[in-house]
Amino acid sequence: MKANRKFINADERAVSAVIGVILMVAITVAIAATVYVYVSGMVGGTKKMAPTVQFTKDETTDRITVATTDSGVPWTSLSIRTDGTGVKVRINAEVTGTVGYTLTANVLAPIIEDVTGPPAVSNFLPAASPPSNIAASDFIDIEAGAAGLTTLTTFSIVHADTSSVLQTLSFTSIQAIA
Repeated sequence: MKANRKFINADERAVSAVIGVILMVAITVAIAATVYVYVSGMVGGTKKMAPTVQFTKDETTDRITVATTDSGVPWTSLSIRTDGTGVKVRINAEVTGTVGYTLTANVLAPIIEDVTGPPAVSNFLPAASPPSNIAASDFIDIEAGAAGLTTLTTFSIVHADTSSVLQTLSFTSIQAIA
């Protein structure tokens, strides 16, 4: 009996069993939530990343040329926007009065395959087999309407899947269509 009296007279108090169980459950829930967040982040879907495509501009020939690119990027995965009106573009071929795709100012135009039909709907990409992948030295030929553009004109190349602007290039003037 003397041994039991020692514990009764002590000033130290212990946490009750109920509080101990509640604390253990709380710690277990916190650890489970942390593991869930970590694992779901690893297992979640992969985010699409914009490809790396670098362009250079040539004001004398009114061309945007591909300097470097990741492999396997199709032209049809890109879109183009300009702030100029009456601007025609064509990929890897010359724009002429009847051939080329007329861009609408400040509207994102997806780069589409060449389709048979009138030049107004075709000739973004020249007639070819299935859409080709972008390669270094490919180019976008640019021409202005009959009067030509003499004001600053900006072009933005956008990756369609991610809506990422790959590059923005500005031309001080663009030659008129011959």
